[in-house]
Amino acid sequence: MVECYTALQEIPVTRDHIEKCSYSNWYPLFKDRVPISRIIRPLPKEFVEYLEQDGIKLAKSDRPSAYTQEIVRDDDNGYSDWDGSEAENDKNDGTDKEDTTCMRDPLVDFSAIHNQIRDIIAEIGPVTPKLNWSAPRDATWILPTNTMKCSEANEIYLLLNASNYIMHDLQYALSECSDVKHGERPQYELVLRKWFDINPALEFRVFIKERQIICISQRDLNHYPFIETDSKDFKRIIEEFVEGEFLTKFSERNCVADVYIPKPYGKLYLIDINPFTRITDPLLFSWNEILTIKPDQSRSFELRYVTKNNIGRFASKEHSENQVPKDVVDATLDPNAIRELTAKWQELLNKQESEESDSD
Repeated sequence: MVECYTALQEIPVTRDHIEKCSYSNWYPLFKDRVPISRIIRPLPKEFVEYLEQDGIKLAKSDRPSAYTQEIVRDDDNGYSDWDGSEAENDKNDGTDKEDTTCMRDPLVDFSAIHNQIRDIIAEIGPVTPKLNWSAPRDATWILPTNTMKCSEANEIYLLLNASNYIMHDLQYALSECSDVKHGERPQYELVLRKWFDINPALEFRVFIKERQIICISQRDLNHYPFIETDSKDFKRIIEEFVEGEFLTKFSERNCVADVYIPKPYGKLYLIDINPFTRITDPLLFSWNEILTIKPDQSRSFELRYVTKNNIGRFASKEHSENQVPKDVVDATLDPNAIRELTAKWQELLNKQESEESDSD
């Protein structure tokens, strides 16, 4: 049997649809289904410019922080075998070479937001950040915990600055909208959601078309044998939530909802609502496939999951295409370190050229 697919079918998207999927729009409707959240809105242009600038300038804190301490060179760190004379000369030559560009500073350019972030963390504990639509899931590599758990403002700044998902929200959130002029931007918001440890095996993406569930995908693309065993329970719980609550509160006919069902499957949590557009990852489906599914209350929708281990998947880490070497990250946090990194790189290049000349 040959399946019929729609090739590159257009999905009409409006600004209203994108904005209705913004966190601040739907969070009040589902507060009992969502972790405690605080929303800072609107974000000033200085904060947006800070996230878009090259490099990461962290806030100097009056509290001890590993993120703002100077890099001390000793036998145990990566700079021990470098010649520090150039950096020392730069410090003592009487000129200020620390920063040749005008970078936004949290304590100078948006101190009120910075203090608000600190107050929220003090109030509800560690948080996970996101903007209107996206969370910086691709940037967890930049924190020692390798998670989105943030216990201080600088961790939030690191995650947001290092994330391609966040950059997409800032620059392309309305790019597919037919009713938006070129260069037009939405009103941005920073969401700080109380941290809790999610088991990725129990997250699902629910595709809703014409106010009906048309398919569901496992969200974490690893093999978990229990999903097949419990698939009927997952489908029932999701359907009961969508039909009994979600559609009565959320007005959009088409959308994509991310849900979490922790054991013992007693309660479903709403993690996110995404626009019904190709920008949203279809995971185990394709958008061509999704667009050919006809909503029909008489049919049983599919819950698709990974059926066997994919050894090739473990050869690379998720979001690894967005990662950079740790030395580069360290260097972006310290002007002297970036000079040393550049000098070391040039030294290696010169050594390589010298070796090639000798071999000739």
